[in-house]
Amino acid sequence: MPRLPNNRVALLFGPEDSGLTNDDLKYCHLLSAIPTADFSSLNLAQAVAIHCYELYYGVIHSQKDMLPAPRLASSFELESMYSYLEKSLTRIEFIGGKSCIYWMNNIRQFFSQIELSSKDSNIIRRICKKFLLHNK
Repeated sequence: MPRLPNNRVALLFGPEDSGLTNDDLKYCHLLSAIPTADFSSLNLAQAVAIHCYELYYGVIHSQKDMLPAPRLASSFELESMYSYLEKSLTRIEFIGGKSCIYWMNNIRQFFSQIELSSKDSNIIRRICKKFLLHNK
């Protein structure tokens, strides 16, 4: 929970019958699941309550001894970076056509695991932007 003081957080829940779509999931930086041993699923209200309790418990019990984390890249910053990255990878024909969605989803998952800071995402975006300007 040391990320909370310097970063905005949102929780995204999907409909009970179908969950989140792949398009929704591409905007999520972290994913979680609630193990349901003898039940096939929980209803939405139960899932929200469990996640809220865990967040509350985590905040209360982790405030001691933890240094705040740096500001992570915002969704806006990440989407701008992904846009330039996709254009750059298309330019060099690394991705294209139907494989574009597949590769960009994998790239999103990779970068979400390393939790880019605002500065990191800006560096990647600027490199891609410069590459696109010089390789027309």
